[in-house]
Amino acid sequence: MLKKIRGSLKWKLVLLISSLIFAIIGVIGTFSYHETSKTIQADVQRFANQIIEQSNLNLSRYYMDNERFFYTIAGSREFREWSLIERDNRYDQLDVYRQIEARYIEPYITYHPEILSVDMYSLNGNESVYRTGRIDYDLILNSEYSLAEEHALLNLDFNREKQMVVSRNANYTNGTGKPVVTPVFTFIQRFQFSFETVYLAMDISLIPTQKILQQINLGKEGESYILDEHGTIVANKNPSIIDTQLDPSLLSQISHSREGAVFSSDSEQLVVYQTLQNTAWKVLVTIPYREVAKSIYNVRNVTLWTAIGSWIISLILVIIISDSVTKRLKEMRRTIKSTRTGGLNVLMDISGTDEVAELARAYNLLLHSLESNIQQLTESRVMQQEAVLSALQSQINSHFLYNALESINSLANLSGNEEIKETTIALSSMLRYTSNYKDTVVTLEEEIAHLSNFLSIIGILYADDIESHIELPDELKRVRCIKAIIQPIVENSIKHGFESTGQPMRIQIICSLYGDSYLKISIIDNGMGFTESKLAAVQQMLKVDSEQNYKQGSRIGLRNVHNRLRMRYPQQETGVSVEQHSNGRTEVSMIFPLQISKED
Repeated sequence: MLKKIRGSLKWKLVLLISSLIFAIIGVIGTFSYHETSKTIQADVQRFANQIIEQSNLNLSRYYMDNERFFYTIAGSREFREWSLIERDNRYDQLDVYRQIEARYIEPYITYHPEILSVDMYSLNGNESVYRTGRIDYDLILNSEYSLAEEHALLNLDFNREKQMVVSRNANYTNGTGKPVVTPVFTFIQRFQFSFETVYLAMDISLIPTQKILQQINLGKEGESYILDEHGTIVANKNPSIIDTQLDPSLLSQISHSREGAVFSSDSEQLVVYQTLQNTAWKVLVTIPYREVAKSIYNVRNVTLWTAIGSWIISLILVIIISDSVTKRLKEMRRTIKSTRTGGLNVLMDISGTDEVAELARAYNLLLHSLESNIQQLTESRVMQQEAVLSALQSQINSHFLYNALESINSLANLSGNEEIKETTIALSSMLRYTSNYKDTVVTLEEEIAHLSNFLSIIGILYADDIESHIELPDELKRVRCIKAIIQPIVENSIKHGFESTGQPMRIQIICSLYGDSYLKISIIDNGMGFTESKLAAVQQMLKVDSEQNYKQGSRIGLRNVHNRLRMRYPQQETGVSVEQHSNGRTEVSMIFPLQISKED
């Protein structure tokens, strides 16, 4: 598999992009999971606080209502009168009790059935007990009950106004008279009237409190408690744990503040608590962390499966996209391999508008250009071979001409004819210059010297009918140029000018710089010039640029020089141009790159 990946661009792309996508999805998923987890925990805590706060209000209202009722009896005139009644005065004791019952107890318990009993007990032995006759909670205080036997209650520390005690009370029976043990919340307070010590106690059923706690629904395994200031469980939906102590480790975590939330590592529970108003009691809710984590785990699972699904979809898309790219690259690779064996006519058939398609089109153009260059090179080599054969033939003829010219020169020298002697020397120099095919590139100074020999002969032939002027700056004498490019143009001017009209003419040959990197040679004459049609034909002829036209065309004249320059120098500016001036003068210009020959 590793070898396949190393040898395939497609699978390298798939591996690279899929790894990148996997990393991005992993980072985003992990970040999302952690942030969502924190948000869920915060939401659970906030939700628990809201529920506890509402329950706290209900419990506080419930507690304060009963507390006000308790103090209403304790502060009544009738209770004070009852407290001062002597022990043996049963009639007054019953009469005052009936007044308290009628004025205070009966109206209140009509709307508060949770009041189970109200007990007034004096140390002088008087005791009046109100037992609710309602069956709302199916609880009735035992008829033989007496507060005098509740030593634990009577011996409480009554430095404060009242005491609140929660206990599992066995002094009640159900409607059938069967004893039951029920959680009871007792208000008890000791009073001193004159020399009489009196106790007022009120039992309240915790069933309404348990109902309020049951409304705190925070998960299937969540628990709610009411704790007193000592950490004793006052209320819970499970009556068996009432009047027991809360776990000490948890109690130590919540005892330092009135409200808050903590995580118990021992029990792995989230604990949220608040203090009841006007008391030191706390409402406490425990939520197993697995209940909180259930939502977090759901988010984790959804995130995980979404990430896996996204990665799989991305992987499929990456494979498809990579295949669309690498498939065409493979096609290009096969085509390129075929060119090793010379298959230049095998082109790439790749569609599209992207970079791969552009590369394929560029490669096809390259093949076309390469094939054309090979064809041109082949033609050029054929022409070179023909030129070599022509040169050999010319060298054979040149030896004969050299000997003949030397004989003529000797005869002229013997006869003292200087014109024949000069003509013979000039013609011999021209023949030697043009027949030397080893040096195809010469200096501009040498080329002008060759032209001067030609003009010397023309001067002898035509005397003063042809006037010539050459401008060659010293700094341009060492410029390299192709051999025999100026003389044919000048000869062409004389042929179409003086020889056609017989009118005297002037020829100017000007060598100058063209820009910073080119040389320009201008041949200007005042001959008959060109007609518009002829000028257009000549200019069109010079636009045709190929070895084939050179091969088919004349070996002298403008096209000859133009094609030789174009074959030698690839620059676009290189070549011959013809221009007709308004004053009738004709200018033939040659432009080619500026190359300086080194000194010998």
